[in-house]
Amino acid sequence: MFFIRLLLASAVTFCFTSFVFGATVLVDDEIRALRDIAKTLGKYWNFDEDPCSAPSVWARDPKNDAVNCNCNIPNTTGCHVVSIDLTRNYLNGTIPPKWGSFTRLVDVSLLGNRLTGTIPKELGNISTLKNLTLEFNMLSGSLPKELGNLMNIERLHFTSNYFTGEVPETFAGLTTMKDL
Repeated sequence: MFFIRLLLASAVTFCFTSFVFGATVLVDDEIRALRDIAKTLGKYWNFDEDPCSAPSVWARDPKNDAVNCNCNIPNTTGCHVVSIDLTRNYLNGTIPPKWGSFTRLVDVSLLGNRLTGTIPKELGNISTLKNLTLEFNMLSGSLPKELGNLMNIERLHFTSNYFTGEVPETFAGLTTMKDL
């Protein structure tokens, strides 16, 4: 009986301190995706610290590596990554298809790196995306038709890459587009 009371008291204390101090954390599947991204891009991100906690070292990285979160999205629990900014870092490799699992992303900027390969079609799964900046890389191939699913997209910046083929017909449905 003592153990049950101790367990209950611990749970209540944890919930109370989480409420009082606003301790919300990034959801597990997004942490796993960030680990994969860091590994693929050869980045060191400290996963001993929650990137959504304030003040987070993640947002103050001197190399301008920024992962920004939103912990107040209606009808969701926990925090979600809404912005990834890895501009001008001379990153090489490919864009991980796992980025398509960040279903709350609003902004992705990979400007001025040395990324190669194609744009993963999985990025078309991010219905909340408003900005996708992939300028000044070494990306190639055709633009995936799945990017036509980005119903909230406002900016697609693809200049100074090696894309081939035509702009997919699905882009005609991007009615929120302001800048291509």
